[in-house]
Amino acid sequence: MIQHDIIPSRIKQARVSRGYSMADLGNLVGVSRQAISKYEIGTYTPTEAVLSRIASVLRYEISFFRKPLPSDAASPSTVFFRSRRSTTKKSKEAAKEKIAIFQEIDKYLRQFVSFPKVNLPTIDYHFTYEQLNIQQIEEFAIAVRNNWGLGNAPIVNLTNVFQKNGIMISVMNLNNKKIDAFSVWKDAIPYIFLSSEKYSDVRLRFTLAHELGHLLLHANYINEEEIQTKVIFDKIEKEADLFAAALLLPATTFSNDIYSTSIDHFINLKKKWKASIGSMIYRCQDLDLLTENQIKYLKDQMSYNHYWKSEPLDNIIPLEHPFAHKQAFDLILDNHIVTETDVVEEIGCEASEIEE
Repeated sequence: MIQHDIIPSRIKQARVSRGYSMADLGNLVGVSRQAISKYEIGTYTPTEAVLSRIASVLRYEISFFRKPLPSDAASPSTVFFRSRRSTTKKSKEAAKEKIAIFQEIDKYLRQFVSFPKVNLPTIDYHFTYEQLNIQQIEEFAIAVRNNWGLGNAPIVNLTNVFQKNGIMISVMNLNNKKIDAFSVWKDAIPYIFLSSEKYSDVRLRFTLAHELGHLLLHANYINEEEIQTKVIFDKIEKEADLFAAALLLPATTFSNDIYSTSIDHFINLKKKWKASIGSMIYRCQDLDLLTENQIKYLKDQMSYNHYWKSEPLDNIIPLEHPFAHKQAFDLILDNHIVTETDVVEEIGCEASEIEE
């Protein structure tokens, strides 16, 4: 390999994806911060020995730093983070680079495999700064269910439904407990990314539905700057939560199941609907299915039993897993279209990270 074919911006991408500053990387590699800066803007080229240390520290293959950047990709839409407002900019930038790398993996697979086409209804929604009312959001959720032929029954496997309708899902270790998930449109494909840390099935499903709410309702209307303002952030988070509840717990059928305020009754409903007890209580509140005193009683029971942090059945209901990309890799490897070595060399990530 010759030195001049290194892509400088790949060094920055790899560094940012791991959450390192230039000073951090310089210290770990044994060069100055200024040297890292020069490598990233291309005014100076690292020696093969330094590049090898950079690759080792950042856990990428050498080929990653020589891999041309995509030239035909459109700019992504706004990235929506399901995270605390205190999440640092560095953490979000790291997540965005992980998005870009995952999308390149997805594009690599699409050379060989046809994924399901995107199948989402057109939502007639014009963004305003006022909170959408619950009836409007109910109609949007019904439109999605009708489009996917789900009726009003509980959704057995939401991850499966999403993937069958062209939504790409990745579960990744973000090394950040403040970020649960994020989503974005890129090249007319919707992507949802979930943190692999401490997930229960009901929480995963609600998060998937929440992110779909952002992709359908907000992606075309809100830019990166606007999303930073508290008023906008609170508005779209509330709307995405209401959409998720409406998608998972349709009013017409879920309301028929609410005939008791026993916490044990809601535990049984959790088995049927695969939704958290907490989310079902708030759904009852939003739909006026119970009185204020009944809602208060249920919330008090949640607090008394310490259920807000960990509910019954959280460790029993099997966790859904995305499988589309695993199946695609199996397909091209089992049919000897490429070898495992080819995959690692072309993608530039370590084999263990591609598997993850």
